[in-house]
Amino acid sequence: METRKKIRIMLIDSDRHVRESIKVFFASGRTQCLVFKSAAQGLNALKYQQVEVVISDYFLPDMDGVAFLNRAVALQPDLIRILMATITTEDLEREIRRSGIDRFIEKPLTVASLDTVINECEIVSNHSRR
Repeated sequence: METRKKIRIMLIDSDRHVRESIKVFFASGRTQCLVFKSAAQGLNALKYQQVEVVISDYFLPDMDGVAFLNRAVALQPDLIRILMATITTEDLEREIRRSGIDRFIEKPLTVASLDTVINECEIVSNHSRR
């Protein structure tokens, strides 16, 4: 039987309720979740801590989520990048495709759907990136 390693996820969202809900959901099990409210905090943490998945809201107080995810992957090239947003436009969809972001999730979201997306990305990553 294959044992799956514990994965480390970073979440960046300015909404305290979103951060707390996701942190509580991922508190048990095979996932460790680091949560931050700004892109600057997340980028600083990525200099010192290895993570497998970064989930970012598009609307952050200090930069947009696409810019953050692009800077994050420059620090850790094997990251799985997931962007969340409440509003989507054709321009944003084009920007996401150009940036090579792995997944986009529309808000509101459930933590269960987020868990499913992370598992799907992890499976794809294990087969294609490594």
